[in-house]
Amino acid sequence: MAELKKMEDFQYDIPEMDEPVIGLENEPKVQRNIDLPQSPKRKLRNISLLEKAIGFLLLVAIIGIAILTIQVRTSITQMTNQITETQATIQDKEESALKLEQQKNELSKADRIKDVAKSKGLSDNFENIRKVK
Repeated sequence: MAELKKMEDFQYDIPEMDEPVIGLENEPKVQRNIDLPQSPKRKLRNISLLEKAIGFLLLVAIIGIAILTIQVRTSITQMTNQITETQATIQDKEESALKLEQQKNELSKADRIKDVAKSKGLSDNFENIRKVK
């Protein structure tokens, strides 16, 4: 099993000691700078105005791209629905045209025309009929 590594604990509330160190009175006092981790507030102070503006513009660009992506997908979906509806309408009209064509072929048969003509009192005049080959 993995064990946690021991981290060095920083204590921020330790008061500085201004007491003279025994035996080092002849040496000049040198203050040591201790690098403590910076708080987030202090880190934000170190960021320049240009960096903040670039970060803000980057955030706005990402949000804008996300909104545009959603808008484009929505318009694609709408167009796909319109295409599907149009194709269904075309298919219905093609079926209707096919049925009408079949009816026309049935109604224009020579036998049927002769029957209708006889029922209306017309006679056959074979002298006026010519066959084209």
